[in-house]
Amino acid sequence: MHATRGRLLIAVIGVAFVVILGTLAVAMSRGIGGADDGRSDVRDRQYPPFALNRFDGTSFDLREAPGPVFVYFWASWCVPCQEEAPVIEKLWPEYQKRGYTFVGVNMWDTESDARRFLERQRLSFPVVADANGRVYVDYGVSSLPDSFFLLPGFRAQARYQGPMTEATLRGLLDELERPDLRRTAGGA
Repeated sequence: MHATRGRLLIAVIGVAFVVILGTLAVAMSRGIGGADDGRSDVRDRQYPPFALNRFDGTSFDLREAPGPVFVYFWASWCVPCQEEAPVIEKLWPEYQKRGYTFVGVNMWDTESDARRFLERQRLSFPVVADANGRVYVDYGVSSLPDSFFLLPGFRAQARYQGPMTEATLRGLLDELERPDLRRTAGGA
């Protein structure tokens, strides 16, 4: 009788622990707890370039980016990433013609799940695997999706945590090109 109560108590504690962790994971994947609009003030912060392998077998080196850069951290299981991927893909050809570099950085995922996501979403912009976790640590990513908008030289203009609408993404991309739209330290 005493042993049964002990096992029951351990099971209840285990279930509660799993529920709490699951709730935290969902909240983090949706960017809950960040700024109301998802934007973080990282202006002028320097981020390191990186070189990683693409899912198509080629290598990708951010140091070769000629102009503004959009770095997008995602995972196949991230529901907001699934909703946002078509928006990013839609804008990619237009901004590529304007000299932008887009790169999706897959993290916290299995290779097979990531590949299925890429096929399902039909993504054509460069997508790399951060298999050892070095890049997401360097960028301070703790929730998904997480996006960085970098000026030439890898100096940040903006960071956006959580899903973006087409209008939000377009606005943040345009800020990289137009100094008159760039956010000042004191506000938007």
